[in-house]
Amino acid sequence: MSKHKNVIRREPIPSKLVNQVFLDPTYDTGFQELFDSEDALKDFLDGVLDLQRDDRIKSLKYSFNHSSRFRVPQSRKIVMDAFVITESGRFLDIEMQRAEHTFFIDRTVLYKAFLIIKGKQQMEDATEFKSLIKEEKEYRRYELPETISIWICNFDLPELCGKYIDEWAIYSRNSLENGIKKTVFAKNKYIIISLANFNKAASEIKTATDAWLYLLKNAGTKTDIPSFGNKAIDEALERIRIDNLSDETLKAMEKEMIAKEEIECRLAGAKIETRFEMVDAMISRNYSEDEISAISGISKEEILKRKALLKKNI
Repeated sequence: MSKHKNVIRREPIPSKLVNQVFLDPTYDTGFQELFDSEDALKDFLDGVLDLQRDDRIKSLKYSFNHSSRFRVPQSRKIVMDAFVITESGRFLDIEMQRAEHTFFIDRTVLYKAFLIIKGKQQMEDATEFKSLIKEEKEYRRYELPETISIWICNFDLPELCGKYIDEWAIYSRNSLENGIKKTVFAKNKYIIISLANFNKAASEIKTATDAWLYLLKNAGTKTDIPSFGNKAIDEALERIRIDNLSDETLKAMEKEMIAKEEIECRLAGAKIETRFEMVDAMISRNYSEDEISAISGISKEEILKRKALLKKNI
């Protein structure tokens, strides 16, 4: 049963949400409510990673907006939308991206680098590793855990060639030329999903993966979403049903929609508006320098200069 059942609200539903049945899970608030369940994440990940039988995830731990800070050499902070650790020692980062930007692929690689470092640190902090004898620790000095980056994009990527899901990995050019398609390092993997390219009707859904993608793409606009006979999806729908949510959650969702709609409107008009106008809007909405840089493609140094100029002109 949903933890949101019998919620008491004292305020009317915000105007932005009044005609919706469900939260839009492509926004942070909706995404977190949708996947705030071990069963939901296991079902989604088993499908996306094509895990079968004994390979299926038994248990996992997760957190949203997971913040980590690294020195490379300057201190840099990254925030993962969903950070997941499975009982078998897989480390996963699940990102939900609404807007395309110039350095998208650069960002996926950067986040993966941080995910690998984070996974390595936690692997060596585990009780199992600490209990090893010194020689075994030295032997495993360069061992890395399996890390998987999953990027769910609300836009098309030319690299997907019109498909809605793809897997990126490291391959040897020589092996490929000899017809060998096996990845060089199987523990390093990217799953890239384009909701823009996912156009299946409910009647065409055959797999758990497609069921979750149908929900992600359509929950924000449709009033009736089937559960496809999947208990985890049925419970997820209850978690994002607006009637089940608190005033606080709905306010957070409305604020996020207003802010992102303004930015996305400016992005759509980027050909006739300058990128600094977009930056000004994001600064006014208190976006971080990292977020502004990722969306606009403008360096953090230039953004800081812009902030100083705007403050001076107030």
